[in-house]
Amino acid sequence: MSPAQLYESILQKQSLLCVALDPSEVAFSAETPLSPERAEHRLYEVIEKTTPYAVAYKLNTAFYERWGEKGWELLRRVREALPSDCLCIADAKRGDIAHTNRYYAQAFYEELKFDALTVHVYMGWEALSPFLEYRDKWVFGLLRTTEAAPWQTSIWRRVIEEAPLNTAATIGWVWGAHYGPELWELRQIRPNDWLLIPGFGAQGGELAKETPAFPALITVGRTLLQQPEAAAEWAARSACFLPTSEATGRFELP
Repeated sequence: MSPAQLYESILQKQSLLCVALDPSEVAFSAETPLSPERAEHRLYEVIEKTTPYAVAYKLNTAFYERWGEKGWELLRRVREALPSDCLCIADAKRGDIAHTNRYYAQAFYEELKFDALTVHVYMGWEALSPFLEYRDKWVFGLLRTTEAAPWQTSIWRRVIEEAPLNTAATIGWVWGAHYGPELWELRQIRPNDWLLIPGFGAQGGELAKETPAFPALITVGRTLLQQPEAAAEWAARSACFLPTSEATGRFELP
């Protein structure tokens, strides 16, 4: 999916909502270990109820990998069930030397058909180059995570300042909702970079309406896995970060 296609989906749905499909016992209020079969049934229900409002879906692969072969097959089937007008993100947090990353890229972009992948940026941009060679794919670098180490406070500026500007893939950033005030500084450096912002809902993160988040995807996970009917409300909340036309009061394509 290209940025233009994502913009079009945002225009149609007037939403920045990204639904995190991370099946866990906590998310599904399961008193016994969750089975892949039960998770699959529930995930399809969540997709059906959230599709009118979501512009992206994020699948943290750890919640699938724990089931081994069954988990990988479930990951594939859930990916295939996602709507074509949504950005499909593999939250796999990959990152290694370039030789190894090339095979990670093949696995998630070519084999599993994901549009986007989360990656560790601290190996450097040369190491990440295999991910950046895919046109109309996305790379979200972990920049300010929800449970951040103190040293992230000082190093994130250098990471984005050294990021390559002209790549086939779109580079974006994972930025936790708990770090709203620093977003002003990020936007001074990279005003148009896409952000993947986790931390809303069960994790208690918030952003003030005046925060310059856009362009961004507002990620909600456990809350919507438990109450997918709340997707309309969360889509409306995410829309407060959309730049709107004075004439229509709605987001219009840039």
